[in-house]
Amino acid sequence: MFGKAAVLVIALTMLLGVGAASAIVVDGVNDFAPGDLIDPDGGDTEHAPIDLLDVYATYDQNAIYIGYGHDHDGWTGVQVGISFATSLLPGGGTFDPWGHQIGFEGVCLPDFIAYVNLDSEWNEWCVWNGTGWDHNANIINWVTATPFDEIEITYDMLGVDCAEFSQVFVELWVTQDGTTKGPLDLSYNDDLQLSTPGGTTWDIDTPVMISCYHCIELYGPSATNATTWSGIKRLYR
Repeated sequence: MFGKAAVLVIALTMLLGVGAASAIVVDGVNDFAPGDLIDPDGGDTEHAPIDLLDVYATYDQNAIYIGYGHDHDGWTGVQVGISFATSLLPGGGTFDPWGHQIGFEGVCLPDFIAYVNLDSEWNEWCVWNGTGWDHNANIINWVTATPFDEIEITYDMLGVDCAEFSQVFVELWVTQDGTTKGPLDLSYNDDLQLSTPGGTTWDIDTPVMISCYHCIELYGPSATNATTWSGIKRLYR
């Protein structure tokens, strides 16, 4: 079940009865199923090297997998960020861990942000500690050197127990290096991005505030078991 809404929670992927995402290999080749498409985002920026294309998401018993089309085509200074908030953790960050003009507000704030610098492939897993961001360098399984990028985020990284129902709220963006740079392209919040086919605002001095996200709904044991109604009752009894 897929959809978007103007509020925080939307049903991004509902794998009840679909089975595990066992075919996902994080290697830069798109092996997501057509039903894993959450956002056909391409073509909504002025320049292709800052444009997110089709965005996919799924999960299995080990991790959440996100894939998206993007080719920075030799542009320098291009960076990609992905924010994650979980329904299990209160609070979250209000500002960008790499110092961009990107902020977060509302009732759902990111607990984690993944960032990659495409010039060097340097990535960081940034964890909100209550007052700021802890930076963990190059621990993410994230392929970005191909026109289709893929990232694996394990449940241990998110603090999620895949045996229980939970929700993970996600947003993706493309930006550039520098403290005056905002989100040039966004996945969910198209109305906030700074590049459109009609033009691009390259530098700003006030953060673009994000408050709405895609929502991945994890259905516990049904992620890895064939599911019937009697099976659901047995698994959750």
